[in-house]
Amino acid sequence: MRNPFKELLENEKLPDLIKTKVMKDINLINLSIDLADLFLVKNPDIIKTILDDELDLRDKKDISPTQKNDPNSTDNE
Repeated sequence: MRNPFKELLENEKLPDLIKTKVMKDINLINLSIDLADLFLVKNPDIIKTILDDELDLRDKKDISPTQKNDPNSTDNE
């Protein structure tokens, strides 16, 4: 089976600018994979902690200041 890409770029050389961009993209992808591996595979409890903290913050934001200072509330008696 023949490789059509070898026929297209057989005598041409890619510019160094393209090579550096491709290598930077590959490094960024590798970094993303390593971070995902670290936080999701090796230490999955970290995600649970982050999500629990986020839910706690949302619960605190759901209580409006008028609910906290309502004189008719049974909690203030």
